Amino acid sequence: MIPPLLAQLFIAVTLLLPRGKQDTVPAELQGAAAALESGRVEDAIRLAERYTLRHGRDPRGFLTLGDAYAARMPTGRFRALDSYRQAKQLLPHDPEPPFRIAHMGLWLGGDDGERIAREGLERVIELDPLYRDAWDQWLTLYRNAGGRRKMIERLQANAKDPTIQARIAELLIEEERYADADQLLDVALARDSTHPGWNALRAESALEAGDTVTGIAFYRRALRYAGRDSADVLWRQVIGIATPSEIRAWWAGVPPDLKGGWLESFWARRNPNLFAGTNHRIVEHFSRLRYARKHYPLLHPLVSYHRNSLARTLNLEPSQGEREFHLRCEVFKTLPPYYSGGGIPLPGVSSVRDRARVAADPAALLTTEEKESMPKHTRRALEAMGGVLSPTLFVPLGMDLREADTVAARVGYNLATGLDDRGIMYLRFGPPDASRLGGDNTVDPQCHTDELERWRYAEWGEVRFVKPSAFSKGLRTTPEMVFRPMNQDQFASMKLGLTRDASSEPAPLEFGVWTAQFRNQQLAATTDLVVVATSGKLAAALVGDVGGERASGRSDAGRVTLAAGPGRYVLLAHAGEGDTLGRQELGITLRSFQAGPAISDPLLAKAWHGDTLVDRSAMLGHLQRGLTFGAGDTVRVYVEVYGLRVSAERVSYHVTYRMLRSNDLQRDIAREDWPGAVGLEFDRVSSGSEGQPVTEVLDLSPRQIPRGSYLLRVQVRDNTAGAQMGRATVAFRVR
Repeated sequence: MIPPLLAQLFIAVTLLLPRGKQDTVPAELQGAAAALESGRVEDAIRLAERYTLRHGRDPRGFLTLGDAYAARMPTGRFRALDSYRQAKQLLPHDPEPPFRIAHMGLWLGGDDGERIAREGLERVIELDPLYRDAWDQWLTLYRNAGGRRKMIERLQANAKDPTIQARIAELLIEEERYADADQLLDVALARDSTHPGWNALRAESALEAGDTVTGIAFYRRALRYAGRDSADVLWRQVIGIATPSEIRAWWAGVPPDLKGGWLESFWARRNPNLFAGTNHRIVEHFSRLRYARKHYPLLHPLVSYHRNSLARTLNLEPSQGEREFHLRCEVFKTLPPYYSGGGIPLPGVSSVRDRARVAADPAALLTTEEKESMPKHTRRALEAMGGVLSPTLFVPLGMDLREADTVAARVGYNLATGLDDRGIMYLRFGPPDASRLGGDNTVDPQCHTDELERWRYAEWGEVRFVKPSAFSKGLRTTPEMVFRPMNQDQFASMKLGLTRDASSEPAPLEFGVWTAQFRNQQLAATTDLVVVATSGKLAAALVGDVGGERASGRSDAGRVTLAAGPGRYVLLAHAGEGDTLGRQELGITLRSFQAGPAISDPLLAKAWHGDTLVDRSAMLGHLQRGLTFGAGDTVRVYVEVYGLRVSAERVSYHVTYRMLRSNDLQRDIAREDWPGAVGLEFDRVSSGSEGQPVTEVLDLSPRQIPRGSYLLRVQVRDNTAGAQMGRATVAFRVR
């Protein structure tokens, strides 16, 4: 079977001779190509070898022979490379041979594969900087300043091409030479001001340099023309913070005309402060990207851990050496006295963070080598004490580590961003509140290492990063800093780092939020969503899957009404008291009140005196934001009924109120039957007209609602049509 990575290279030998010398493909090579295509690899090798022996100056024969050996992986890899190199000597100015050499390096992986692939791709780009996907492949291989600077020099020969100008600018941005990058991008944009990729890079340069106004202006222009972003520059800028569901949506294919709106929604859902005029999450993202790129680059992109989900899964279980280090340096904090009988130090229990993970073995903290070198009399003494000199125990954490290989991990965040796992965590959550190198056991010199880092976030917990190759004695070969949890909390933080992201802007204010839906008073096809915060001022926004904010509003009174079409949205609700911010987010479905009978959600207010008309506006003005009333309050209930049948300009309906006193509102609200609920029923007749809602109002006296928590359900039946209109439920409390 032909390896997938190489399958794209087998072009059925329709190759060019040296430039200007076109020729038909010889019959022998046609036969070799046909054999290769049908899976007869040995026949293809035999035919290609026969041809190269007779035509040693024809590069097509060596390219075909290389393809044939490449199909016989892994044993054919070196013969394939030799054949491609011979073709390269015969075609020194053709990018195809080094391109195939590069793909062999990508297949081989590891340090040697990385060197082969990088050299091959750099030669391809030197010959033809726009050749196939050589540029995209090279972007995954280099992650150092020297490689960037050499590539900039290599591209200068073609710097008049706008596409090459943009690529040079991309590297200059990573070099933090923002003024030079801006100069090139401005020249390119002078030719095409609507190019989304060039605008996106210009925005990145400005935002990383701290020019927020200019950066946001260019970014908005990039989103406006995102449908033309065939290179997915905008997506590559944000994939490092995308959630698994967002990745699946992008993989499924976002239509070009919806890309801009999709990305607007992507950012709108992440807006950290709806009271601010600018979405500073965009600004913060590019600031984090600059820092992470500089401090946490991916240094070994071709190790199997980053390119193969099976290899990643096999590496998830910590090795014996990693477990030994963890117990010695992180669980145990100090060294006990020397054991008098054995004359060797026995690091052990002086202070234990988590006794549930500590074995009863008195030598549990010793490494395997130390146990093997222990004198026999010491071993016998320990065994007499009841110790069993087994390998260091690692009590299972009660979780399936394979779950860590989520959709988010499989997409290859590291390869997509050029960052190691520390960089991914930094990009998603910003700098930690505290960090530590090495273990807690500062007395033991073996615990002093910079190949273990632990970050602590006050809100998210502790995240542990390790180079597995440094502690596993050859059992794990991953030389990058990767997520490496060793307890439940660290595991939860790792999953958070692979599936979520958050602004660094604090939002400690605690508040409640509730909603009520109504038909819009001007447009029947639109739904009004009343959003109420229990305290503070309020800013709220509805965000759709596409299109950014669909509706937004702010109010010092703590309530806003948002109007949008029926459908599924994310509701962002931010409350503020003084300089303190609070954030809440929830998914919500707006119902349609346009067709058929329906009933709105209830509004509750403390009843007021006077001749004020009881309508929605008046109810909102007297709304009880916390849905909590005093023991002597009269509670006014308000709903709107839509679609009642009008007869002789009148409507007739039956309304039922049921009140359940509950000690578990969440449990009881889902129950269909409410045994013990108090019921009130009324027949109503009032004036009405087609298309106009009918308001239903009831005042509950203090005698009807003594102190306690309540669920109130309102149900309406149309007497004229003999049909149910619907029902609505609300919870409230009387103190």
